[in-house]
Parts: sequence; C-alpha cells; structure tokens
Amino acid sequence: MIEVNIFTVVVAHPDAPSVVVLAEKGAVPHILGATPGVDGATNYSPESNAASQLLPIWIGHSEAEAIVLLLNNQSHARPLTHDLLANIIGVLGTKVERVIIDRVEGSTFFATVCLNKDGRQIHVDARPSDSIALALRTGARIFIDKDVMNAAAHQVRVKVSDGGELLYGSEEEMEHFHSFIESISPEDFT
Repeated sequence: MIEVNIFTVVVAHPDAPSVVVLAEKGAVPHILGATPGVDGATNYSPESNAASQLLPIWIGHSEAEAIVLLLNNQSHARPLTHDLLANIIGVLGTKVERVIIDRVEGSTFFATVCLNKDGRQIHVDARPSDSIALALRTGARIFIDKDVMNAAAHQVRVKVSDGGELLYGSEEEMEHFHSFIESISPEDFT
C-alpha cells in the first residue's frame, strides 16, 4: 500500500464530475497552488527529476465541496453527512484507522474504511470520495493499493529548482495530464 495526500481538488460545475487528485505522501506538495494534504506536509526529497504519480478520481460535486471545506479549515453552517458519520463513529467508541482505495474497475474506484472497535478490526465498503472526506474529518491516513496506483495513476516528473521551488516535469507531460482531466464528461460515467 502507498500512503497518499490530496494533491488538489477540482470542483466542477454541479452537473459535471469533480476530481480529487491524490499523490504519494511527501512526493508532491504545494505544486502550482495545489492544496496540501491532510497533514499539510511540505517535506519532499530534493532529488532532481524524481517521478511522482498523480491519481485522479472523479467524484460528485457535493463530495468535492465537502473535501475542499475541510482542506481549507472551513466548516458548513450545519453538520454534513460526513460530520454526522464521524460523530457517530466516535460516540460508539470506534476509531477510523485508515481508508484504502483498494480496487479499480474501468473508471470506478472502490475503497474500504478500516475501523477499530476495542481492538477488533472492522472493514466497511465505501466510495473513495466518502472515505476521503471521513479520513479528513477523523485524521485517518489515506492509502492506495499499489496495483491500483500502477494501473490508474499518471506519472509526472518533478524537479527542484536551485531555489528549492518544486517544478513540474515537461510541459508536454503537464499538458497531457490537464487535457486528460478537462476532457472528461458526465456521459463517461453512465
């Protein structure tokens, strides 16, 4: 398993899919204004031309907004469904240990929420978007199965400038990645 942070969240129009992009923890922080991950990590290896994998997962508009609120340390006027779930889990004396994005079939990703209740492990099937929102609310770590990352991620070369600034790889790689994200349409998910 690979531990990941949220690289960025693109919140699209309510009728279009939004996207959360995940990156291996510590590999790609704060690139071009991207939102830092759960722990705000800014540590990275200063090795030049290191490869990073970015994994885009398309999610619903409301889930994307909920994730962005958390990443920006904002709250909704009233508790959202993910807040309610986190509160119920806590009241029941259970802890969210981690979430794992553990399977992909076509363009559909699957996740598991791993709970601990008095030393007993409980695994619950969930959508990645809900799992990520819950992990952010509870401080749980987010993981991706290596096979899923290898099958669905986009590799991007990352360089560190002399001034310590993190730079994307080639312009062509980034154009390809942005084109891929922008080319998706709601019909692709029906």
